[in-house]
Amino acid sequence: IFIIIASLCFESVSSEMKRVNIQYDGQTRHYLIYVPDNISSKIPADVVIGFHGYQGTASGLEREVTGGFNKYADLYNFIAIYPQSTYFFNEGEYISTFNVPAGSQVSGTKNEICTNEASRYPKFPGCANPSRCAYMPCSDDIGFVKFLIENLRKDNNINKIFLFGNSTGGMFAQTVACKYPELISGVLNVNGMQTFGHNCTPRVPVNMIIYGSLNDTTIPPKNILAADGYLYESIDTIVNKLSLQFQCKVRQNKTIKNRETFVETIFTGCQNQASIVAILNLEGDHVWPETGFDEVTGTSGWVSYGYCASDLQPELKNDLCRDNLAIDSWGPRYLLEHLLKRN
Repeated sequence: IFIIIASLCFESVSSEMKRVNIQYDGQTRHYLIYVPDNISSKIPADVVIGFHGYQGTASGLEREVTGGFNKYADLYNFIAIYPQSTYFFNEGEYISTFNVPAGSQVSGTKNEICTNEASRYPKFPGCANPSRCAYMPCSDDIGFVKFLIENLRKDNNINKIFLFGNSTGGMFAQTVACKYPELISGVLNVNGMQTFGHNCTPRVPVNMIIYGSLNDTTIPPKNILAADGYLYESIDTIVNKLSLQFQCKVRQNKTIKNRETFVETIFTGCQNQASIVAILNLEGDHVWPETGFDEVTGTSGWVSYGYCASDLQPELKNDLCRDNLAIDSWGPRYLLEHLLKRN
């Protein structure tokens, strides 16, 4: 039985982030929500739902990974929602991520997603007979997101719904769209290539932006073998399969130069007027565009952002998220304008 513990009415929510607890599949789950002041229930509102990565949190995604995503909700006039994945503590270490089914394989499954020498990650409780490569929960996270979206549409005046995710959260966002494309208008997958041999495509066209960083060894966009021994599809394989599925007719390339260099491969003329964009950052690492850029050295690298929680999530026992990070807005705006098709 699904019971909503706290429901949302847009006119009653002030312009600050709130926490909403809900019951789904026998578990208490929650998400964070931000509604800009100028959102009115009389006008259909767009919704952008963001998914954190491995060992991340909903509040860490908003505060640190994206440098304060709520300000972009104000700028582009959409409601921002950040679901929290299931989590557990392994010898005191916080472990979290959303369930992409390939990441919660049982033993004996074909197309394993890691090499024999791969790192071993803690297994989520409640997963029966997990494979040696398994590192994700067995919870029905895709169903949870569908339930969340359906209740948002039932109770509120919603226009379009967009998904984005960071790292394994990006992988998950694309997987949700593959399962329920009719619910989604667009997906932004940031540094979350699909696991090798498990590259999904939606059965009907959905706007897709797949972003990868050439120097990323955590989830590499070109080399299928990651530093930890896990295997991923290349960004080219992912977008080419999407292009074939959506019957796209036009392909063009474009280079964008800011502090880092971005090569875009754009597919248009697709079914249902959908488009596919692959963005390869030639200098970046496993972070958002230009987040790892060092003004002093003029080089880019990885930075430890998002492994934190706000006071809305005290039970996660993470360090408190920082509000004073000097993250330039260019990168998030660059990606969001692709997702919302404002460019």
